[in-house]
Amino acid sequence: MRTPRSRLAGALVAAALVAAGGGTLATTTASAAPDAATYTVTIGAKGSWTHPDDTPAGTYIDKDGTFYFQQAHALYGASDPRKWTFFTGTNLDTATRSGAISDAVNPANSNDRNNDTTWRCNNSPTGVESTQAPSTASYAHRNYCDLAGVWVDPDTGDWYGLVHNEFTPQPFGDGLHYDGIDYAVSKDQGRTWAIKDHVITSQYSTERGDTAAFPQQTYHYGTGDQRLFVDTASGYFYAFYGSRIVNKGGGWAAFYGHVARAPISSKMAPGSWQKWYNGAWSQPGVGGRESNMVPVGPGSTTGYTPPSKEYNPANSGDVNQQVAAGLMPPTSPMFVMDITYNAHLGLYIGQPQGVDQSGNASQEIYATDNLATQKWFRLGDTGSYRNASWYRWFLDSSNKTSSGIVGKDFRSYCSFGCSNGASSEYVNLTIGTTQPATPVDTSQAYRIAGAGGRVLAQVSGSSATTSLAAATGSGLESWIFTSNGDGSYRIANSASGRLLGVGSTSTATRAWGTKPTVTDAAPSGPTVGQQWFVLRGTSPTDGSATGTYKIVNRYSGLVIGLSADSGRLAETTPTRSWNNTTGNAVGGTRTAGEQVLTLTPTAQVPETVTVGNPGNRTATLNKAVSLQLVATDSAGKPLTFTATGLPAGLSISTGGLVTGTPTAAGVSTVTVTASSGSAGGTTTFTWTVSAPLDGVHTLTAAGKALDNPDHGTTAGTQLITWAPTGGLNQNWRFTQQADGSYELKNSQSGMCADVEGGSTSAGAKIIQWTCTQGANQRWNIVRQAGGTYTVASAGSGLLVTTASSADGSLVTQQPDTGSTRQQWTIN
Repeated sequence: MRTPRSRLAGALVAAALVAAGGGTLATTTASAAPDAATYTVTIGAKGSWTHPDDTPAGTYIDKDGTFYFQQAHALYGASDPRKWTFFTGTNLDTATRSGAISDAVNPANSNDRNNDTTWRCNNSPTGVESTQAPSTASYAHRNYCDLAGVWVDPDTGDWYGLVHNEFTPQPFGDGLHYDGIDYAVSKDQGRTWAIKDHVITSQYSTERGDTAAFPQQTYHYGTGDQRLFVDTASGYFYAFYGSRIVNKGGGWAAFYGHVARAPISSKMAPGSWQKWYNGAWSQPGVGGRESNMVPVGPGSTTGYTPPSKEYNPANSGDVNQQVAAGLMPPTSPMFVMDITYNAHLGLYIGQPQGVDQSGNASQEIYATDNLATQKWFRLGDTGSYRNASWYRWFLDSSNKTSSGIVGKDFRSYCSFGCSNGASSEYVNLTIGTTQPATPVDTSQAYRIAGAGGRVLAQVSGSSATTSLAAATGSGLESWIFTSNGDGSYRIANSASGRLLGVGSTSTATRAWGTKPTVTDAAPSGPTVGQQWFVLRGTSPTDGSATGTYKIVNRYSGLVIGLSADSGRLAETTPTRSWNNTTGNAVGGTRTAGEQVLTLTPTAQVPETVTVGNPGNRTATLNKAVSLQLVATDSAGKPLTFTATGLPAGLSISTGGLVTGTPTAAGVSTVTVTASSGSAGGTTTFTWTVSAPLDGVHTLTAAGKALDNPDHGTTAGTQLITWAPTGGLNQNWRFTQQADGSYELKNSQSGMCADVEGGSTSAGAKIIQWTCTQGANQRWNIVRQAGGTYTVASAGSGLLVTTASSADGSLVTQQPDTGSTRQQWTIN
């Protein structure tokens, strides 16, 4: 956690008043990995994040498919708040605070509650060992604890989490404290928690005033600020955490990054954690030694500080003096790093807290292909996007629920210390590479089998799937993997051509035990429920490939499992690397082998070319455009692009880059072809070129004007439609943004048209709000064949829609139905 907490208290208030800005930033020059691959980090538009807290937002999906994220804070004053807070919704964009969980009280102890964790922290294993500060003016209590990182047990459905503790305040009469990490369990979906025991603690004393342990001018802060990662490939938890060296009578002066791990099967139990030390998982989590992590490169070939160069409390001098003398390392650039697996790269990527905390430094990105050996290299940074972020986490852009696996395009979130002084935001990132991951050979069709030999098959004449005791040679047992170009794959049945997947319009299909089906792809391509991450199994000993796979659904995060149980012959369940021996019906009789899959080639797949559809495009007359089209060849051959129907003034390169300046308004139907010489594919979309709309306009639909009701100046007022009056409250200033969208500012209030809360859901209110340039205040305006326009949110893609033709009708965002209530005349 970040201290002093007085700074956080002010930031929490400020965050409620600040929304993230928008805009598209530049592509940055990236570093190369130790192998021949090169990487390019592209920074896209910023987006709105409105719930910053004193931990990252830890995302997870419960057994019934419900999405949650959890955060916490524990401020130091007697009357300051100390809370574990839970949010739920379809995804991170729509999640709202769950009062049922966040305000829950332990029925056996009214002092133990999620919205006031004072009693819980003081009476936890760390709390009872802690001592009170000499003065309670700054620290009213002996321990402050935050839940940070939640995992749901596939055997029982119980929630487990790591707990960061800040305890024994002012141990040497200073303004700080010690840190340590415990674990906690909830058996009622987060309503009550039991903090069980220590799991990762300091190798040094955490007793107050222990001058025998710290005889010189410095002391060790302890271990904390964990970032939990659940690794499906190896079956291990990894906890990246930090320590700090403090000058007695002063403050923090050096920050170090560390990592510990434990088998997931041990469910966070204390004895299961091992710290990474001197190149091996050799030290116990509780009290063991730990290596300071550093990047591999010119300064290190091992990725850690040699033991002889680590901090030694017996050495004399303050931190700066010891660093200068080579007696201890400087601050690590890998302090409290959060990580994810990037399936497009085939690498784990991490974003640590920057050494430079001025706010003028780019966010550095590190990567490794092997968590067992912890050799991280600097992949690149975010260039002109600069921050001093306290708390960071990744999120997949397609499902908006997963921080554990992401594709080529993803979000990087920030709470506090964000760009340009913001308290909360996310930025869209894309990492390209010259060597994307290829876990499967897409020129082959495969038989998918579990460890018991059962074979995944489509049921003849049905969309259902099953598993067979042994292969029969039928095409219904054969599957074709095709890359989506972003790290995910669509998996088609060889006999039917339909795609394996789960529904993606309901959270129920994220529930444990959901059976995969085989259905047609949508015209626009596979849904997120028809996309799969193919993960190679890895050895926890050395990280080498085991020759087996886990196939993870992108929508649910669940893994394909095959069994002989007639009720679940083929299903999707949480990753497991152990057999359920609890007897609990939630996990049933499920075993590790059901998810350990092998892929056996069954036939050569005919070469196919798939051209990505960019969606219908808009452009402004006489304003330059650039659009990179993408296509994939199942045989991996290079492709040449051509196009017909491009708007006048535009052209396409052989590499698929459309550039130029439109010279005529109108609607064009564009057909793009990509060819390898032996196979080809096409895609078609429309491209509308319109004259620029900058300036003041009125918008009318169904005969009524878009209206700021009662000439209001209050932020949050929902917009309506009303008979045209020519009043300022019906005038809107259009200002085109860098991405071609428009900001719409009301002439009466000076506020902008806004999708309330940044929602991506149909029915969300269109309101007026202080202008932020966020995606929920940018509008893609597309001219229709009859001369009217649709106005779509850049954040959700949904259309501004009035409820009826009556005066006072409320305005919301809705899917495109072609209704006249969505077709706006702009004057």
